Amino acid sequence: MKLAFVFAHPDDEALSSGGTIAKYTTLGHEVSTLCLSSDSVRKEEYFNATKILGVQKPIIFDYPNVESKKQEITKDFIDYLLNFRPEIVVTHLENDYHIDHRATYSIVLEGIEWAAHETQHKNPHLVNKLYVVETTILIPNPHILVDISDYYDQKEEAIKCYKSQLSKGGDNFYINFHKNRTQMRGAQASTKHAEAFLKVSLKQNSPFYEKKHSEL
Repeated sequence: MKLAFVFAHPDDEALSSGGTIAKYTTLGHEVSTLCLSSDSVRKEEYFNATKILGVQKPIIFDYPNVESKKQEITKDFIDYLLNFRPEIVVTHLENDYHIDHRATYSIVLEGIEWAAHETQHKNPHLVNKLYVVETTILIPNPHILVDISDYYDQKEEAIKCYKSQLSKGGDNFYINFHKNRTQMRGAQASTKHAEAFLKVSLKQNSPFYEKKHSEL
């Protein structure tokens, strides 16, 4: 199975779903992380963090931010989908308070739609499932809780790669916030640590898709 984790900034992948990424790479699935914006310092931190998580295909775009470059990034994201062809995509929540996170959600949704258009591409690709994950705000009622108890240490080590960010919010804020959140989700999942996701419905049939209709 191929999974793509798509986020706005270096560190979002570790903070949001680092344990899940480490779990699926360890289980032998093909995992790619895509970061839509970067700078030179955080770019190096990103590749160090994704190495700890076992990511086979870490990719980063060199845009300074996401919101002001949505059109260009969407085109690049469609190319990414057509090249990697993931069954599952994971990204930010639609209502995240960070403007670049919200823009990323919009780009992902539009990119998934257009990558599936056989009228636009010789070899279109339809993503099977889209999930959104907690980054800066909590999901009130998660659809899925992934047990990451065996992979939490990798998640924390990946977060620690982002030395340029760790002073934000005070000493150990990032570590403590995300540790406490995974413990809270773990309590809900009857395990030690977990990460929470919502499933987003995707259109599966269209006059512009290879698959025009389905059965109930």
